[in-house]
Amino acid sequence: MKPIFTIHEGEFLVGDHINRKFGRRYDVWVPTKDSGIDLLVTRKQQRGKPVGLQVKFSRSFSIPEELARHLIATSWFTLEPKKIRNSQADLWVFVIITLKHDQHFVVIPKRELQKRLPRKTRGKWNLYLWVYDNQVCYQVRELNKEQKFDTMHRGVRHRQHDFREWLENWRLLDQYTTGSR
Repeated sequence: MKPIFTIHEGEFLVGDHINRKFGRRYDVWVPTKDSGIDLLVTRKQQRGKPVGLQVKFSRSFSIPEELARHLIATSWFTLEPKKIRNSQADLWVFVIITLKHDQHFVVIPKRELQKRLPRKTRGKWNLYLWVYDNQVCYQVRELNKEQKFDTMHRGVRHRQHDFREWLENWRLLDQYTTGSR
């Protein structure tokens, strides 16, 4: 028997995380049609607005030895700017699995992600999100080795590289389901 649909690992991990952490407040639904929304989240008792999630998944890759003391997760996402611009999802969730199988989630509003799209991007956008032990997250794709090393001590110079506000930011579900965006 051929399955009607399947979900990928990232979608499963996000749904499982929401159910485990917030299961008393939310239900997670899987759309049966591919419309650019991977998961739909609603409040229990159907109160509030549904929130569409677009989920992207990456496994960490090896961490450079000189950064290994402070860097706990690395990722590489290949995104299509056109799909981000035309996305029907309210929130994008980037799932990062470390080499030790720890999970990290970057939960960012679509509009904020759209603002961070590089202006001169043709074709694909490679997004490298790194998570550090002090609970910050930076996009390091355009940074050279010295700048990547500096992120551990000084952060990043450009706001569009700073994703710390969105690291584990599940409060957005409350904001979006109650309409207080």
